[in-house]
Amino acid sequence: MRKLTPKQYAESLYQAIHEVSGRELTKRINNFLALVKQRKDLKKLDKIYHKFIEVYQREKGILEAEVVLARPLDTAVKQEIEAWLKKFTQRQPKLNLLTDKSLLGGVVVKFGQTIIDASLANNLNNLKKSLLM
Repeated sequence: MRKLTPKQYAESLYQAIHEVSGRELTKRINNFLALVKQRKDLKKLDKIYHKFIEVYQREKGILEAEVVLARPLDTAVKQEIEAWLKKFTQRQPKLNLLTDKSLLGGVVVKFGQTIIDASLANNLNNLKKSLLM
């Protein structure tokens, strides 16, 4: 029996449940869990869950992004970041805002495998490196 990856399980689960609700949803989830148990892959459930969230967000056009700032963000800037992310990714951003005073200013945006570091600390560090070369 060929082993399935957490991503394959997550894709299969999404396909099985994305258009059902109620008892049918419960039945399909129970069947899925029975299959995972039968295949002796219960140890993969945490990874399957995280991959399922990725699949769900991709299919629904949701982009989870972490935005790190030196100080709290005002509404206008938050909307500007959301609009830019929506245009850049063609997905609806869901922002997780964090504060890190060590950035000094600017912003760091993380989503998927992408990191956009427009922080003052990073810019000063890059300037320092270029002057020392």
